[in-house]
Amino acid sequence: MPPVVRRLAPYEPPAGVAVIPRPRPRPVPPPVPEPPSPPLDATRLLGVVLEVLDGRRPARLLRQVAVPGLAARLGALVRARSTRMVRAPRICHPSRFVAEVSVTVRREGRVLAVAARAEHRGGQWWLTAFTVLE
Repeated sequence: MPPVVRRLAPYEPPAGVAVIPRPRPRPVPPPVPEPPSPPLDATRLLGVVLEVLDGRRPARLLRQVAVPGLAARLGALVRARSTRMVRAPRICHPSRFVAEVSVTVRREGRVLAVAARAEHRGGQWWLTAFTVLE
């Protein structure tokens, strides 16, 4: 059986008639979620970790700012050296309860990048990942 073919309605405007296209609605960006309270103090969080890694603060302080697995891993990396933040941390919030932080630090005459991830749990920001990119 052959397919049934229907004639389409004419789609060209009649000659001499101006057709004004309707404007498309502009997309509305989603609202930026407000981070939970208390606000993230990335400088303090990263400062504590860097000071512990340099041996200027006791390793037990890591348990106050990092999840247990990360605190144990970072506690094993402590050695005497001097690390300073070069600029203020940059913060990106992929979701309301997550923050990704990056900062450049000066250590032993070199400038390195540090990347960290913080998550809001139980009314506090906790570091869940910390990496020094060498």
